[in-house]
Amino acid sequence: MRGAMDRTGLYAIVDSPHAGGLSVEAVCRALLAGGPLAAVQLRAKHESTAQRRALALALAPACRAAGVPLVVNDDAELALAEPAIDGVHLGQGDPGFDRVAELRARAGTRRLLVGISTHDLPQLRAALLQAPDYVAFGPVFPTPSKANPDPTVGVAGLADACRVSSRPVVAIGGLTVERAAVAIGVGASMVAVIGGLVAPSEGEISSRAAAYVAAVQTAAQSWTLARVHAAIPVLSPAALTELARWADDLAVLAGMRLPARFRPSIVAGEVFYRPSDVCDLLWALGKRADESWAQWSARPDADGDATLVRLRTLG
Repeated sequence: MRGAMDRTGLYAIVDSPHAGGLSVEAVCRALLAGGPLAAVQLRAKHESTAQRRALALALAPACRAAGVPLVVNDDAELALAEPAIDGVHLGQGDPGFDRVAELRARAGTRRLLVGISTHDLPQLRAALLQAPDYVAFGPVFPTPSKANPDPTVGVAGLADACRVSSRPVVAIGGLTVERAAVAIGVGASMVAVIGGLVAPSEGEISSRAAAYVAAVQTAAQSWTLARVHAAIPVLSPAALTELARWADDLAVLAGMRLPARFRPSIVAGEVFYRPSDVCDLLWALGKRADESWAQWSARPDADGDATLVRLRTLG
C-alpha cells in the first residue's frame, strides 16, 4: 500500500540540486529501478515553494506507479496542498513537528504520512508522543550531507532508540551498504541514504540502490535456532526455545532484562529469532562486540549462568 510506512527497506532521499548533475526525475527513476523501496523523500531545501511543488509533482507519477510513498522534506503546507504527495518529513523545529494531530486533522479523510527527525532519546520520546508514522534517528555515523550535523549516536545509540520506539525507526547518517545492514540488524525498519546513492549516471544509481536493497533484505531475514545458538553458545537450544515460548510475557522479559520488542517466534515447530532479538539477547548478557565468549565468561559481571537459571525456572 502506497500510503503506509509499515515496511522494511531503503528510504531513498533525492536531493535537489543533485550532486551528480542529474534531474530529480532521472534520479528517482534510477532509484526505483534499483529495487523495491520503502519510500522516496524529496529534499529540496534551497528551492522556493513553487519550485519544490514542481519537483514533487514530477516525481509523483513514477512513485505512484511503483507503489512507493513520496515524502517531501520540511514542507507540511505543500504536503497538505497536494494529494499526489503522500507525506512530510519534519525536522526538530520545523513548522508542525510538534503538532502531528493537527496536521492529520487538516488532511481530513486523506491519509497523510508524517515522519519526525530525532537525534537523542529525549527528542525521540517527545516525538513518539505525537504518534508519527515513523521516526528518524541519527546521525548514526558522521555524514557530509548536513552543514551542521548533530552529534553521532553510533550503533549502540541506534539500538537503544529502536528498543524504546513504538514506531518504525529510520536510521540515518553515514550509512554505507555494510553499515545499513548493521542498522537493520539492531532493529531499524528502514535506512535513509543520500550520499551513498549519488552517482553521475542513472545506471550507477540503480546499481547502488540495488546493493542497498539486497543488503537490507538479507539483514532483515530471521535466524534459525542453530544460527542463534552458534552466535550465543552460552544459551542452549533448549533454553533459546523456552525463551521463545515465553516472549509474549512482559514480566518474563523484564526478569531477563529484555525489551518489550523482543519477539522470537515458533512457526510449525521451528524457532526463529529476528536479528534484533539476537541483538537484544547479546545486550541483556552484556556481551561486547570486541570480546570472545571465553573473555566474556571470565568477566566477574558475566551473568550467563544466572540467565540460564532464570530460563530453567520458566516452565
